[in-house]
Amino acid sequence: MDSPERKSPTEPADLRKKIDDTIAGRRPIEPSYPYFSPDYLIPFTHIGTDKQLFVDNFILDHLDGVERIFPEPARAQEPILEVGELPWEPLANPIPSAALWDPDERKFKLWYTQSLTGDPFNTGQVLCYAESTDALHWTKPLSERCLPFEGHKATNIVARDTAAIGLAMNHDRSDLSRKFLLLYCPYGDAKKQGKNIISRVAASPDGVAWKTISEDTPHRHQHEQRIIWDEAIGKWIGYSQYSHHWHHGPRTRQIGRQKSSDFINWSPKEVVLSGDWDPSLPPNMEFGASAISKYGGQYLLIVSEYPCEPLWCVREDGANWRDQVRPRLGLYASRDGRRWYRAGNSPWADNGPSGSMDYGYLDGVPAGAMIHKGKMVIPYLAAPHKQWVTGRVDNPTLAPEAARDESAAALAAMRRLCDDPWAQGPKRQRSIGALLMREDGFAELRPIHARGRLFTRQFVFEGATLRVNASCGSGCVRVELLDPMFKPCTGFSAQDCRPLRGESVWHSIAWESGAKLETLWNKPVRICFHLDQASIFSFQFQ
Repeated sequence: MDSPERKSPTEPADLRKKIDDTIAGRRPIEPSYPYFSPDYLIPFTHIGTDKQLFVDNFILDHLDGVERIFPEPARAQEPILEVGELPWEPLANPIPSAALWDPDERKFKLWYTQSLTGDPFNTGQVLCYAESTDALHWTKPLSERCLPFEGHKATNIVARDTAAIGLAMNHDRSDLSRKFLLLYCPYGDAKKQGKNIISRVAASPDGVAWKTISEDTPHRHQHEQRIIWDEAIGKWIGYSQYSHHWHHGPRTRQIGRQKSSDFINWSPKEVVLSGDWDPSLPPNMEFGASAISKYGGQYLLIVSEYPCEPLWCVREDGANWRDQVRPRLGLYASRDGRRWYRAGNSPWADNGPSGSMDYGYLDGVPAGAMIHKGKMVIPYLAAPHKQWVTGRVDNPTLAPEAARDESAAALAAMRRLCDDPWAQGPKRQRSIGALLMREDGFAELRPIHARGRLFTRQFVFEGATLRVNASCGSGCVRVELLDPMFKPCTGFSAQDCRPLRGESVWHSIAWESGAKLETLWNKPVRICFHLDQASIFSFQFQ
């Protein structure tokens, strides 16, 4: 063939249909039954131009003197966005709902919910808007195009009565008035209608002016969803807390997944990640919010881990749940979006030291990540105090009594020192912080000593160039492409490779022979990376 065999962007859905058609008799049973493979002419793993990370072993075959680590992200020393200075920010609880790059306007956009009433999560929420050119320094543009607040005509409020947010950029650009999609629950309207929740959907051409496109649906979403379009299955996928307040049947606070073809009607929520399934986690570990992202075929979830304290709320019907906790973040990975495992150690990002802005709360991450000049910026909700349930007037009964009294006494002591978690002031307010890490820096492969090699599995690829995300420092990386006999393909040996050096994030690979990657299209190859006091994070054919 003169061109590479293309990787099907819907390969998982294609394979599922092949299996269903075979079982239903619409397709003959193949000799390989009961095993199924995608319908490619060349029967090897197709990676196309997908980015390949090293979070799991999917693309790896052997590590020779190389180890994998999961670097803990750094974080901005100060909040990237604070609230409290504007009249419509009486309660500082800015939950970042979405943060993304708008390629048309060439700027980063961030949406966050803010309470007008003192209820930090449900009724009285408004959706506010901020923007940035570098993902670190944000402004709140006040505009009369936004919604007024009392006597203020120019605000950054773009929607009212908004909670349980899911906000995403539309993959379908056929209707520019629906460039951005917003899924939310208007708890105020729901209460007026005698309902628990409403799943309302709005659309916007710019993220500022929103128009309702669906008032409600019986196939609802629930809770703070983080949503992406998954081309592999041709659906929107949303991840959120399997809420302890909504359903008490299973263990509280798990991670649930829902799917939708139209962003309006959502499948039932299925549990896809639970502390029940991992015996390395303690039984008091529950999961809160979860931020989904995808890199090629690699799904990643940044999950709010809740190591709950032994203090239980008691509902009128006797159901228990725990709500006193210092949330932090864990990293989890999957290849199908349903079967998840913990990547590296827990926590991935821990609470800061005493007195820091996120000592008590590291939570509420949006979907995806913002990338600027080779650095990933991941916003999160930061708070200097943990989530106290003993100080809330709307609490149900707390048990056991000894733990309740001990917690109440500790909170009272804090308040005597004027250290009130709910006090309004610059030192007490919640804010939006930022995790900072190298682009694709979730997993790093590096030599155990000075030098090492790593071999990928066999694959076929598309593209005419190869890029490697490598940290070389004073060392270097060499790349060779191997045939099935583990011999270098002609012109693609490590000796011919121009060594990668320097501190650039991305490096383009070239060989002194002048060999062209097109000559290896439709042939099974593997890569051997030679690391000399250097490490790599990902690679991609383009």
